[in-house]
Amino acid sequence: MGDDMVNHLNNMRCYLAGPIDYAEDDGIGWRDDITKFLEPMGVYIFNPCRKPVADAIYKEVEEEKTKMVGLKKAHRYLELSQRMKEIVHFDLRMVDVSDFVIVYINPDIPTFGTIHELIISSTQRKPTLLVMEGGKANCPNWLFGIIDFNFIFEDFHDLQEYLIQINRGNIDADLSRWVFFE
Repeated sequence: MGDDMVNHLNNMRCYLAGPIDYAEDDGIGWRDDITKFLEPMGVYIFNPCRKPVADAIYKEVEEEKTKMVGLKKAHRYLELSQRMKEIVHFDLRMVDVSDFVIVYINPDIPTFGTIHELIISSTQRKPTLLVMEGGKANCPNWLFGIIDFNFIFEDFHDLQEYLIQINRGNIDADLSRWVFFE
């Protein structure tokens, strides 16, 4: 990136919210793809599928997900609850320290944590950028009351184009949401 180019997203932190429990790939694929796009801009990624901790108690994909499914099948709800409380706490903390949040919603995949994270992010007045499977026309009406419709994207390509323009300073950012530091 040349010296004359603005790089608004450099050193920002982004949390990636989206389905995990019922996602076919545990929600790993789209998160890895957007990470490859954002990291060259200097964005630090908070990915709940690849939490920045070594402790397995905070993990919720792959073998840890299998263990939690086993707890549920065995009716060991106290243990499941204890594990999930730690995961919820950790994930919401990542939302807290993020500068912006990218949310992916596919209405065909049940999700509960994603909505919680979206509401927390929006309440904190962070840019909450929603990629809605099927686009705005498929977006639940309630979300139009929570998120600026300009932050609802038809697909990841549209989101990436928006982020490129924000990063370069080519479009006016909603300064009630975006905060850029020098």
